[in-house]
Amino acid sequence: MNDTVVKRFSVQLGFEEICLPPFEDILILGRKCPQGKIGLSKSFELLTPNEFEVFEIESQVIEAVFINKRILRKIDRKYVLQILEEKVFPYVSESEILKVDFKLRVNFDSIEIEYT
Repeated sequence: MNDTVVKRFSVQLGFEEICLPPFEDILILGRKCPQGKIGLSKSFELLTPNEFEVFEIESQVIEAVFINKRILRKIDRKYVLQILEEKVFPYVSESEILKVDFKLRVNFDSIEIEYT
């Protein structure tokens, strides 16, 4: 009788390049997230100095929102925060960090120029 056991392995492998920090647009920080606003702020200043602006949020669930300054050059922060409050904040739990992809596209209906 042959008592040998045959082991077989199956591996699926995938990889992709990452950038630091591992998000580009917006990060929402839950109030009980272990990293905390100060820790993340210091990390971002080391990794990407002066690229994100931090906004403290008056909420029992959310402590802060980190927004890429390139977004804020196109749209006022009050509109960004209003969109997040309506569409994203209800899904955030107090112990998590949530990455938000915020793709902004600016359109003009028509541009009229008169030359003399």
